[in-house]
Amino acid sequence: MPRYTYGGGIADYLVQPRDGLWGVAPGATVTFYSTAEGGVQYTDLIAAGGTPVAEITADEFGLLPEFQGPPDVTLMWASAGGAARVWMKPRDGDSAAVVSGSVRDWLNVKDYGAQGDGVTDDTVALQTALDDCPMGGIVYLPAGGYRTSAPLTIPPAVTLMGTHSNLMAVPNLTDPFCYIKPLASFEGEAVIFFIDEIRGGYATISAEHRIVCVMIDGADVTAPGVDGIRAAGNIQNVQLRDVTVRRVTGAGIHTEANEGKFPYSWRLQRVMCDNTGWHGFAFEVMTDITLMDCQAIGCGANGFEIANAANSHAVGCRSEWNVGNGWHITGDWATGTGSGGMLFSGCSTDRNGANGFLVDATGNPVLQFENIHTRRDGRNNGAGGGNYAGFACNGATVPVIVGMLTCYPGVDDDGTQENSPQFGARFTGCTYVSVDAGFLHADTAGWSDGGGNAVLRRGLNIAERVGTTDVFVDQLAPPTDVAGNMNVGGYAAVASGQSAGQWNIWDGNPKALNLGSAGGGVAIAEGANARMGVSTLAAGTVTVANTSVTANTRVATFRQAAGGALGHLSVTKNNGVGFTITSSSNTDTSVVGWVLFEVS
Repeated sequence: MPRYTYGGGIADYLVQPRDGLWGVAPGATVTFYSTAEGGVQYTDLIAAGGTPVAEITADEFGLLPEFQGPPDVTLMWASAGGAARVWMKPRDGDSAAVVSGSVRDWLNVKDYGAQGDGVTDDTVALQTALDDCPMGGIVYLPAGGYRTSAPLTIPPAVTLMGTHSNLMAVPNLTDPFCYIKPLASFEGEAVIFFIDEIRGGYATISAEHRIVCVMIDGADVTAPGVDGIRAAGNIQNVQLRDVTVRRVTGAGIHTEANEGKFPYSWRLQRVMCDNTGWHGFAFEVMTDITLMDCQAIGCGANGFEIANAANSHAVGCRSEWNVGNGWHITGDWATGTGSGGMLFSGCSTDRNGANGFLVDATGNPVLQFENIHTRRDGRNNGAGGGNYAGFACNGATVPVIVGMLTCYPGVDDDGTQENSPQFGARFTGCTYVSVDAGFLHADTAGWSDGGGNAVLRRGLNIAERVGTTDVFVDQLAPPTDVAGNMNVGGYAAVASGQSAGQWNIWDGNPKALNLGSAGGGVAIAEGANARMGVSTLAAGTVTVANTSVTANTRVATFRQAAGGALGHLSVTKNNGVGFTITSSSNTDTSVVGWVLFEVS
């Protein structure tokens, strides 16, 4: 509900009798009531500067100064201690009485005494406007710098809306005077704090808060660990749109538990966390969150710290120049029916101090990464190396599925420091990782198997390049290792190939193995213990040494070249030793060919 402005006008001078004449009444104290006689005294007044007061004092000239009346009151009866009261209307009361309800739900903080001058402490005025705003209403911050000394709390279903939020702080870049800027004396856990129904005493679940076009600048905050926006407990369906948090000493956006319950189902669009003291975004057990076009840059820890975000999405988000990892996907993602994975699509990194992406989450839900672009990560304070990678999985028990992954190395923007990252992608001690395709260019190796992986599947279309961006060695077609089965549902066509293991054909067709071109055939190597060979009969017999012969071996013979008196050929086997070919003619000296077959 809005407050209206009283006092400060030509009709607002107080007078008193003096020697039979009337003169001004400097310093007179005035109280206000709901009726001409009796009634209720109004004590919920706000003086200029935002200070709550119960009465108003005339200045040295007898003028009643400007002040804000109680919420939604457009007529008061004033008393200066005399026998009668006089009625008083607000300066903006006439226009307020005829505007529609939707406009009256748009509360301007200037009407509550906020100065927005970059100096005055506007905490009380801003919080009073937020508390007065009805559900579904908007508290409006006109362009200005609003200083605060304590956390602001936004009630459920209330929108805090400003006029502009910068993307980032860059020297000599346009920096509009549009922000909430805590004073150096600020005390509290966060500049804006969403509280649940337990702390807030709300009748229902705390939900449907909005922050739109608001910038928080914590450059003057000295206390450690002050977050830009924090939420604790069951706080649902929050939307942040076109919001920037910069230079706070804690996290930019931070969610956590209260009484065992966590925030739930948030939507963040175009949210920037710039040079925060801790993580840019820190989410703990945040189910059903959607991040779209969000960015963390220059933060003191990880850009995005996500510890279990079941059934969530990150689309088109960036993490750059953070001290730690660009993205850290961690924590216990659970195994129960309520657990779930997360989709990362079209997300990127650049010049983070550690890994671009680090996945070390535990649990069973699938983490899916599609169209991931990493660049110049593993800066490692400028030294490079450190076993950092554009994309790293270390001890993850969750299945990690990667579609398209690219990595490109580099140095700092000014051309200094060492080339990094050391690896394009590195996997160590994971349960299941599958990478389908990509181009991995890194300082030491594009692809790195750190060992201890139960299943690590590398797709056929992954190329590697090693070295700097201008001096490199191509490894565009290295061997492809597929651990386990590779299933091709359709028709597989290859120009050539080889196998170091057994091949099985399960088709029951008489032509299960079909050499479809004229001139095609089967070639079998000959030699010691070979499956095919030739032997010459002497006096109608020859013994062939071959330890591969078993009880089930079938020995097929044919006459390769005739010699002597020909007879019928027969075979006897000596398992594990060899076999003997005998002719019915003891003068047969033919050259006999043989092939060994086994039962499937």
